[in-house]
Amino acid sequence: MVPQDVDDARGAVVAFVDESSSALGGEWRVSSGPAVESCDRDGGGAGAAYGYLVAIDQPGGDPEQDISSLERLWTERGLTTERYQSGGSDPVPGIRGSGGSVATVDFLADPRRYSIDSLSSCVDGDADEMQRDGE
Repeated sequence: MVPQDVDDARGAVVAFVDESSSALGGEWRVSSGPAVESCDRDGGGAGAAYGYLVAIDQPGGDPEQDISSLERLWTERGLTTERYQSGGSDPVPGIRGSGGSVATVDFLADPRRYSIDSLSSCVDGDADEMQRDGE
């Protein structure tokens, strides 16, 4: 289900990230959000979307197994997924997804700190006004 308004978008991104982190287990903490931000609507014009980031320090899981678990979950939820590795001399594996009830989601499986970062679909709304109102 694609969110239709800001309340749906906020709820969808939180539910999706919470389901993903629960699938991996452990004590995840909110690092950021859900926070409203400006976005461009598909049909043109400005809209609002919610970003949400959770993390777990020293997760203790197997990164490749955990990526596979989320890949299955996200595919079941209608997302298109892509595995990747970060750059640098010690690359970190991850997976990103798009579609379904969120616009994008990213899981970075660093053995020292896992993170799941997602952005909701862009819906009608004035993000600047919402931020001024404390959103």
